[in-house]
Amino acid sequence: MSDRLRTLTERRAEGGPSILMCALVAGDPFVEATVEHMQTIADAGADVIELLVPFSEPTYHGPVIRRGFERALQEDVSWQDVRTIAASFRATHDTPLIASSYYNPILALGEDRFVELVADVGFDGVMVADLPWDESGDLRARLDTRGLSMLPMVAPTTPTDRIEMMASESETYVIWTGHSGGELTLSRHDFEASMQTLRQHTDRPVVASMKISTDEEASAVATCCDGILVGSAIVWLIEGRDSDLSSRLARFVGDLRESLPQ
Repeated sequence: MSDRLRTLTERRAEGGPSILMCALVAGDPFVEATVEHMQTIADAGADVIELLVPFSEPTYHGPVIRRGFERALQEDVSWQDVRTIAASFRATHDTPLIASSYYNPILALGEDRFVELVADVGFDGVMVADLPWDESGDLRARLDTRGLSMLPMVAPTTPTDRIEMMASESETYVIWTGHSGGELTLSRHDFEASMQTLRQHTDRPVVASMKISTDEEASAVATCCDGILVGSAIVWLIEGRDSDLSSRLARFVGDLRESLPQ
């Protein structure tokens, strides 16, 4: 695990501030803008940034992020662009950075080349939406040789024995999704019950993705877990492309940061 990701995980495990993880699409609406948006989000208080690699068949993600993928693909965003974005961001910021992809683009590039790319430009970890954990051993081993980690992702339908296995094989925090793909399918009551069950099977910090779009929602969700992952709301702001987008992004992320337990 990278020092940046280790510090973040251990800080929360020891009772530190809630984790604020923010996601945006690489190359949406173009490469240079993505770097600027990442810098704005980091300066506003994000603890970690998930850089989503655009893919033509994003079955896991909802409509807002799918549209972000479509805009990026219209710009012919490539792995080289992902490299450029990450390297440009890392030149100015030390915020942990996660490369998030479907497995097909990784397979097309080759696992060895993928690991080399993400390691060389300063990524700290990887998320792969459609690669089952028990089929990811080779990729995780390659990542480990470069000091990177794959973050485990669990859904409401994940069996408890599988949760225990994934948590035991990972040193990072756990990403918990309120859906099994696409739109949110879990109520607040069921979410709280799921968090209570999850706590019985792992002591890893849990960062929850619950389609949060306001600081009030962020505060409510964070009372049940160790942090939040916000993606669609950020991509939706970028989609609007208002003249004051930078200030709106900064204000939105800043409000999220202020709403979370410190």
